[in-house]
Amino acid sequence: MPPFVIAIIVILIVHYFLAIATIFVLMKDKGLVKAIIPWNLVILLVPVLGPCAYWIYKLFARKK
Repeated sequence: MPPFVIAIIVILIVHYFLAIATIFVLMKDKGLVKAIIPWNLVILLVPVLGPCAYWIYKLFARKK
């Protein structure tokens, strides 16, 4: 199996668990409202960077 295929598989596995954890926290923070739809799309459609973007947003949004 080529190394890039293994890398893609590993990235998608990491993204799966990261996305589930991030969406769980998002639902706990904001509940079920229409405002979370864009965040859900970013978290699910952008591998690894989507969940990281939400965690960074959450880190800075809490301090205000």
